[in-house]
Amino acid sequence: RILSTATPKEEVNTGPVVREEGSGKHLKITAQNTRLPVIAQAVVIDIREESPTVRGLTLQVDNPDFTFRAGQWVDMFIPGMETVGGFSMYSSPILLSETGTLQLGVKFSRWPPAYWVHKQCKIQSKVAIRAGGDFYYSPEVGEASYDLLLVGGGVGINPLASMFLHANTLHQIHKKNPEKYRPGKILLLYSAKTYEELLYKTLLDNISSSTPETAVQYFTTREQPASASSPVKYGRITQEVLKSAIDSLDTSSLKTFICGPPPMIENINQHLLSCGLLQNQIFYEKWW
Repeated sequence: RILSTATPKEEVNTGPVVREEGSGKHLKITAQNTRLPVIAQAVVIDIREESPTVRGLTLQVDNPDFTFRAGQWVDMFIPGMETVGGFSMYSSPILLSETGTLQLGVKFSRWPPAYWVHKQCKIQSKVAIRAGGDFYYSPEVGEASYDLLLVGGGVGINPLASMFLHANTLHQIHKKNPEKYRPGKILLLYSAKTYEELLYKTLLDNISSSTPETAVQYFTTREQPASASSPVKYGRITQEVLKSAIDSLDTSSLKTFICGPPPMIENINQHLLSCGLLQNQIFYEKWW
């Protein structure tokens, strides 16, 4: 995983920091990233298979001082394990404030924390967590509204799903109370190798069908859609796709968040620049 040090409030993206999950050096390599001071105890209350390779966890956090911003990750301290995990939330921060829970999607690997999630973690397993990261969407009351373009690849959908859900919740809050922050349009472009690996599709579809300001487009790179009428497109997210997406949004204040494998991020970033966006409109987080 590579973490961009740029945040939505910065004017210039700086060089990325390389972080390889399997190295077991998560704390050392992310030492310069922002971390919140609270380390909270959490209990696993639900486990589900989100895809053939990704396991979903719901954690109950009973510490009211623990918070996070949409797009951030947690350090996960697993009892008896020296290696500290690092996993992005895909749930909204508002879910945490309302229910005391957060949700993670962890891809299988031999990296000890991920392997523990897939092979040893059980209902009622206990861990400690600390939120951090400088890649997030966290608008405030009084801030000008702006459109969002989210571009995700593979398990890189996690922080973007958190942003998508958070923006949707902010829309619902604004409709009830116009004095609250009003997000702009939100468009998510999401690519995975196969249909089965398109994570949280039902959740994302339910939101996009019920909230006019949100939309999702899906792409698979190694598996053709089952039928010509499928809403899932075959192929990569090209410059033409991005140009069409940008044309549907207000580019004057557009912010683009990208998360996925490094080669994808580099290509998407160049395509966005070719489409006329400025580098300070593009924020990214790369995953191995």
